[in-house]
Amino acid sequence: MKINTVKYYFKEGIQSIMRNKMMSIASISTVMASLLIFGVFFITLYNVNSVVKDVEGSVEIKVFLKDDITDEQKSDIESRLKLSEGVKEVEFESKRQALENFKEQLGEKADLVADIDPEEVMPNSYIIKMYGPQYVDGVVETLNSMSGIDKINDARSIMDRLIQITSFIKVLGLSLMGILLIVAVFLISNTIKLTVMARRREIGIMKYIGATDWFIRWPFIIEGVFLGTFGALFSAIILGYGYFVAVDATISRFAIIQLVDPFEIVPYLAVMFISVGVVLGSIGSIISLRRFLKV
Repeated sequence: MKINTVKYYFKEGIQSIMRNKMMSIASISTVMASLLIFGVFFITLYNVNSVVKDVEGSVEIKVFLKDDITDEQKSDIESRLKLSEGVKEVEFESKRQALENFKEQLGEKADLVADIDPEEVMPNSYIIKMYGPQYVDGVVETLNSMSGIDKINDARSIMDRLIQITSFIKVLGLSLMGILLIVAVFLISNTIKLTVMARRREIGIMKYIGATDWFIRWPFIIEGVFLGTFGALFSAIILGYGYFVAVDATISRFAIIQLVDPFEIVPYLAVMFISVGVVLGSIGSIISLRRFLKV
């Protein structure tokens, strides 16, 4: 393909965008909105998955012991836990240590519990660190059959809730994105149809004098690619900037919440957006040309 021919394709594609400014803006805006919505759900899902992985990597079961538990029962609990599948570590937490840990969690408000007697309020407990959530049910079943245990706290409810949230976000995000992407393809296709119809006579003359179908198609395909790419670029810039701001605000206000590093996710999103934009533009062009390029 000659350089002059390529220049002609790009020139025609850009001029076509300028001739149909309002439809072009509508197409770009729809692509941008579609990808923005997808990006918001993608980032949310990415962060939720990150939290799920963190939770899975630090699954713990806390076993609160009765005050009248015997040393023999304690020894039996500890030995059986250490032999249970999936148990990484078993740590005994005394009443006094439990109070100290609680004070650390309270931070500046630790004075509120300064006068509490741990022997009267706090229970002795075992903290069981697991290799993964898949082993929790088995260990809890073992614990339920043992004496001297008052209460068992495990992470199953948290994990189930996180999985439900992840599934909901995934379904909702994909549904909205699918609808908007179809609308984007439709608008891009209509934008290019306007150009094809306006130049129908010119296209007929070009075919009459021997121009190939691809010579005629390429300017329209480039037009569609430009429309999709512009929408993708705008959405990537807006979403990238917004996520950087969100991360900074979260760090300064909610230190306990750890969002995924923007440099880990934003470049990946930008490449994905541009790729989707190019594909959307190409599909929109091809759809419009299949019907209207019959002269």
